[in-house]
Order: sequence, then C-alpha cells, then structure tokens
Amino acid sequence: MKKIILSAILFCFSAVTIFAQIKTNTVYFDKINSFLTDYVKAGTVNYKAINANTIALDELVNFAAIKQKFNSILEEKTFYLNTYNVMVIKGIISNYPTKGPLTIPGFFDKKTYTVNGTNTTLNGIENDIIRKKYNDARIHFALVCGAISCPPIPSYSFKPEKLEAQLDVLTKQSIQNNNFTKYDSKNNKLNVSMLFEWYKEDFIKSKGSVLAFINAYSKKPFAANTTIANYTYDWSLNGK
Repeated sequence: MKKIILSAILFCFSAVTIFAQIKTNTVYFDKINSFLTDYVKAGTVNYKAINANTIALDELVNFAAIKQKFNSILEEKTFYLNTYNVMVIKGIISNYPTKGPLTIPGFFDKKTYTVNGTNTTLNGIENDIIRKKYNDARIHFALVCGAISCPPIPSYSFKPEKLEAQLDVLTKQSIQNNNFTKYDSKNNKLNVSMLFEWYKEDFIKSKGSVLAFINAYSKKPFAANTTIANYTYDWSLNGK
C-alpha cells in the first residue's frame, strides 16, 4: 500500500513539474510576443524606446539564461528562434546608438550570452544549435540579424503550436516580396539576398537547389534557365 501511495505521489509531483515547465515556457513566449508587439512595427524596431526602458528586455534575457527543460523538439526550436532575435536586440541596445550590427566589434562571433545555461554567441545559437539540430532552411527567414537586408522581424513571437505555419508564412513573405527577391524579366535574372549564398547548402539540402527552394514558396515558379545573382546586403540598422 505504501508503494502505491509513494508511486501516486511521485506521479503527481512529476505531472506538476511538467505542467509548471509548460506554463513557464508559455509565459516566456507570451512575454516576447508582448515585447515585439510594443516595439516592432512593419519590421522596424523602435530601439530608442527600448533603450529608454530596458526592463522588459532584461527580463527576457534573464529568463533565456536559465537552464531549460523542453517538452518537445518544437518547443526547443521555438525557444532558440525567439531567443536569437531577443539577443540580437540585446546586442544592439548594449551598444546603442549604433548604425548597424557590423559596426559593433564581434557582434555575431565574440559577444557572448547565457542561453539555456550555456555561454554562447549569436553565431553559436544559429550555426551550432539551430542549423545543426533542426535541419530547416526556413529558419533563415525567421532569424533577424538587426539589419535592413534581413527578413523583417515579425511583431509577434514564435509559438510551438504555430511554428510550422509561422515559418511557412515568413518564408513566403520574403520570397514573394519584390524588394527581397527581385526579378529582372528582361534578362531573365533573379536577384536574391546574400542569405541564399551564405547558406546555399541549407537550401540545396532542403529542395535540391536554391531555385527549387525559391519556386516552392514563390507565387509563380521561375524557369529552370533563370540566372540567379545576389544583390549587396544592406547592414544598416533595421530601426531607429
């Protein structure tokens, strides 16, 4: 009888612990959602307002530092995508005012952040965790590096239950945006972001080629003989 009671207690404790963790992660994602809703409009970040009151940002950074317990791969992936964008904003604010991320020495590869109990860089989050673990080329339209040529940062957070749809939407929005994917019909040339060059292997792994990936999300497929070129990346700050 004692064993049955003990087992029941342990089961209840485990269930409460799991529920608490789910609730904690949900609160984190909800707080990011509120933060982005307040400070992001049409892909433009109001860094000036954030810098004037960093309480909300600091709270997100502090939560991300805690060792996490994830209930699913989707929740883990959601955590890292959200956290990358939060840390980019933190990096900008730590050096505000600035003209852009590349004007800050070591912005991507030297400056460290504590994420999930481990010290890492932005490149570490992107390359060593997100790209390596999740094998999803769509993430390049969700990770926002703080520059104008990045895909626009959404004014909402990623949520595990919505993540697949959110990644599809962001990928389509970028590829179908004439300012992001520029087609020169006269010369049958498609001018695309440097993201397609820097992470070419991800797009090839996903769909077989860069053009095939673009066609999977474009309104109208481009011909197989379409020439692909890359326009110059604008590293100016994606906000004010």
